[in-house]
Amino acid sequence: MTFAHPTRKLGKRPPKDAPALRAARFLTGAVPAHPASVDHFSEITDWLMLDNDKYGDCGPAATGHQLMLDSKYLSAAEIVPSIADVLDFYKRSGNPDFDPNDPGGPGDGGVDLQTMLEELVRNGIGGHKALGFAKVDTSNLDEVRAAVAVFGSLLLGVTLETAQQAQTDRGLWDYAKSAVWGGHAVLAGRYTSAKTGDDLAVITWGEIVGTTDAFWAHQVDEAWVVIWDYNVGTAEFQAGVDVAALAGDYFALTGRTFPVPVQPPAPAPVPAPPVTPPAPVGDADSVLAAVLHPWVIERHVGQNHALATAAKTWLAAKGL
Repeated sequence: MTFAHPTRKLGKRPPKDAPALRAARFLTGAVPAHPASVDHFSEITDWLMLDNDKYGDCGPAATGHQLMLDSKYLSAAEIVPSIADVLDFYKRSGNPDFDPNDPGGPGDGGVDLQTMLEELVRNGIGGHKALGFAKVDTSNLDEVRAAVAVFGSLLLGVTLETAQQAQTDRGLWDYAKSAVWGGHAVLAGRYTSAKTGDDLAVITWGEIVGTTDAFWAHQVDEAWVVIWDYNVGTAEFQAGVDVAALAGDYFALTGRTFPVPVQPPAPAPVPAPPVTPPAPVGDADSVLAAVLHPWVIERHVGQNHALATAAKTWLAAKGL
């Protein structure tokens, strides 16, 4: 049995668990260096509901929120998808019979996130395509935080229980065993590294809600980084991602070249040959140089020519 809410709709289907890129394979190091806390939510003033109060379009709504966030932080201007963009993306992500006049009807079936992300790469949302996506290990909160720091945000699939209906109003999701409400998709983009209380925060139904580590351990099913072209040039991406490893895994999975060229490492500079300092000049050298200077400029042949050439080289090496 599922529990309905008048203004908060769910719509995440179970994960399909198809082969996918793994973020841990191309993050530099086991977990790249990252700040103790990050807040990528602060500059967005209105997150919008994106019709998730009417339909089970939580996945496309979370993707719309991600496009807003990443474009705001990483490009010149915030891109805000229209409701039409979001619902078109919802229809293309596994709901070909979606009818906006029939909320909750047979065409309003929610999404599985991996199928939705495949469509985001193929055709995008509102004309904006992702370059790729990869799965993050939800059991490793340090990897989760690093992924938020490097990529700006994470798309999450969670299983909500009825306890979260009241908890949403209080702004914090915590694990408190209760009846299953259903699957939901949200966007993570802020963390504090707190061991208790509010650590990783998410956007859901147009609001910011914190989550606890206990909630993550029991109710977070899947997490995905989405790679936009906005990400690639950032210092965080360049420092945190092994782009060659990403491109290799992408080709192995898809048979296609990663859409961003991989820059080969700059060749190591060729060391200059060692310079041998001239031998110290003594009195005997000076006496010999004084005799040689007028002699070497004369015309010589045979062995004398060879000796004059050697003498000129010796005078130059000695600096005489």
